Amino acid sequence: MHKLLRQGLVLQLLALIISVLALPVQARVISDLYEVVEAVSSRGATDRTAAGSRGLERVFVRVTGDAAVGSNPNVQPVLKNAQQFVQGYRYTREDNQLYLHLSFDPQAISRQVNQLNLPMWPNNRPGTLVWLAVDTLQEGRRTLSEEVTPELFSVLEAMAIERGVPLDFPVMDLNDQRNMPLGALWAQDEQAAEKAGFRYSPDATLMGRVLQASGHRWQADWLLIHGGRSYAFDTAGGSLEEVALRGVNQLANILAQRYAVSPNGQDNQLGAVIVELSGIDSFADYAKASGYLQGLAQVSSANLLSVEGDRMRLALVTSAGLSNLRDTLALNHKLRAQADGDAINLNGYRSPLGSAENPLRYHWD
Repeated sequence: MHKLLRQGLVLQLLALIISVLALPVQARVISDLYEVVEAVSSRGATDRTAAGSRGLERVFVRVTGDAAVGSNPNVQPVLKNAQQFVQGYRYTREDNQLYLHLSFDPQAISRQVNQLNLPMWPNNRPGTLVWLAVDTLQEGRRTLSEEVTPELFSVLEAMAIERGVPLDFPVMDLNDQRNMPLGALWAQDEQAAEKAGFRYSPDATLMGRVLQASGHRWQADWLLIHGGRSYAFDTAGGSLEEVALRGVNQLANILAQRYAVSPNGQDNQLGAVIVELSGIDSFADYAKASGYLQGLAQVSSANLLSVEGDRMRLALVTSAGLSNLRDTLALNHKLRAQADGDAINLNGYRSPLGSAENPLRYHWD
């Protein structure tokens, strides 16, 4: 598996890294959630079937956000019949290793996820900027960068593909070193992270400090900053790579818990949420804004209620909870949340958020 991560998956990512290196770290639509690469021994049907089962399990992890979904007894029979979800496949060879590239049918998998009552994590996901520092027995404390430790960052990028979370890393030029000095990174200074991340405009920031406790014992403390909240967690393992990989894995778990739509949640009944958008100055704005809302996985329909000046109101029929919907809307940088209006009537009754009297208010930039 480690060899596959380093050889098969990293190759897929190189072109993507080059294309987005200079772009801000923002929410991205992940287009390759349903594509995997599996190492195989031969081109035979038996090896292809086994690889298909392994590959489908990886896809289920990505689209549900549940790293343990493969152990679900209801999922296991589906994995055994993975070939029915395969859209296409091809083989490549590198360094005498044969690889099978599999593409799975997104719509068929979505239907299966719904039938199994599994959570669905939409493919519009927050981009995370990762800052890393390490304290080793031989070299002491230092900041890590792609230029100095490329193999470590390649493994992290491969894990990011496995979990479907877009990661980016600071270039660690003089600006980054000045805005995020080692002391601030080790202290996990949130103000320094905000200042240093300004040039990247990330949706989320992850700061990790890794300590080598002994020759084979490493531990890491992590701080994830996202959406006005902070999440602290720790990982441990036998190597720097292992604790770093577990950090990315836990990052994915936290984001999935926040954004995945659970069919068994208390808010799973279909309901209408009223959204008011200002800044709609043209039909093109209307088409883009309504198309975006209609395309959200949490939204089954977006019905136009009224248009007045540059404002329009829509009723979003959604099975997601209000907090989940708001978190998702916050990922679109063209939507700027506006302050709530006066939702209290003469009797002192406050209209619920998302109602016609107290809609969710955004400005379309």
